[in-house]
Amino acid sequence: MDKKYHGEEMDKMPIPQKKEDTTFTEFISKNKDVIDKIARSNTRINKSGLTVIPKDDTWLDETEWDEMYNNLKKK
Repeated sequence: MDKKYHGEEMDKMPIPQKKEDTTFTEFISKNKDVIDKIARSNTRINKSGLTVIPKDDTWLDETEWDEMYNNLKKK
């Protein structure tokens, strides 16, 4: 799914403005198909049909989670 199409799909999803308008569960239920399309477009599948993370993935070298984990261990 290209960025243009991806953006159009996201534009179709209503954004909850108030708690009274919708709950998170309702939001997911109403937008399940769009959310599924977006998730599938961002998922790599290998020849065996397994979901994989590419070696060149941009978040592969993130350190934020390691730092947060280490900070939580210190507490």
